Amino acid sequence: MMFAILAFSMNIPTTIIVMGRSGSGKGTQIALLKEFLENHNQLVYHFESGNLFREMIQSKGYTPDKLREFLNSGKLVPDFLTDWLLVNNLVNNLKNQDQILVLDGYPRTLNQVATLEDTLKYYGRTKVTIIHVEVSEQEVRRRMLERGRSDDLKVKSIENRIHFYNETVIPTLEILRNKDKYTVIDINGEGEVDDIQESIRKNLTIK
Repeated sequence: MMFAILAFSMNIPTTIIVMGRSGSGKGTQIALLKEFLENHNQLVYHFESGNLFREMIQSKGYTPDKLREFLNSGKLVPDFLTDWLLVNNLVNNLKNQDQILVLDGYPRTLNQVATLEDTLKYYGRTKVTIIHVEVSEQEVRRRMLERGRSDDLKVKSIENRIHFYNETVIPTLEILRNKDKYTVIDINGEGEVDDIQESIRKNLTIK
């Protein structure tokens, strides 16, 4: 599979946002893309809110206990906590303007878009590519039950996630789609893993 590395050699900071339903397979695709880029000498920082939150609930304390309740019920983590997680991790992990930043699970709400805009402005990142991995509700239901993660085992939790994505994330994506700074690439996420990855690599360019 070939990929135009030229897009990442331009003198413009590169930011990639990956959006998709829980169970869409975006985590797998990001891992493959990250490995590919690093094999081509690209410095990448991957911010993944879900895994970071799951790490938080392994510890004891008032905030982790509250967070555990949200995650186990499939409810949305409050924006202030997600914003803090993003900012804290970028402060500690973003090295320079040439580093490729991959955001997974952020933004999901209109309030988070406001924080994102401030963050991108601060770091001088003027162009953003959004990879939107499209998977049907029926397929993500099947995948989440099949993977058997603890926060996927309750039907109510799965339905809460689907409802939230439809009511909140999709409108957020459409707001970003209409902003000049963002280029949205819609990817069919229901094929073979390698085919989806190839499609992402072919389409991922900075315009």
